[in-house]
Amino acid sequence: MPQLVPFNPKKHKPVETVGGSKATEYLASERSPEGKAWNIPQIWFEEKTGKARFLKGDKAWNAAEDYEKSTGRKFPRYDTIKAAVSAAEDRSKGGGASKNPLAMSGMRPKPRPKRLLNVKDKK
Repeated sequence: MPQLVPFNPKKHKPVETVGGSKATEYLASERSPEGKAWNIPQIWFEEKTGKARFLKGDKAWNAAEDYEKSTGRKFPRYDTIKAAVSAAEDRSKGGGASKNPLAMSGMRPKPRPKRLLNVKDKK
């Protein structure tokens, strides 16, 4: 079990930020372990105490990699940092971690819709 975990609305409360606003996550768009891009949280919570911790740079990156390895859940991947930043901005506008967890099991791509063939009866 990881020592640090991302925001979970069932366990954690939003964190008060500078200026008195509340946040469920701050995302960093970084180079992923595979060499592409990923969005990772900078607000982490201690598993045992629920205490919030702000991590940046290598500390956030290492926490994200450790979390993935210990849970099998994956943070979203993107082809470019620009695409990751755009996705992070859209996620924030949509309610962030209070609406959907960032790390998902498996992170498989969405299946393509099936194409139906137009087959005529041959008699």
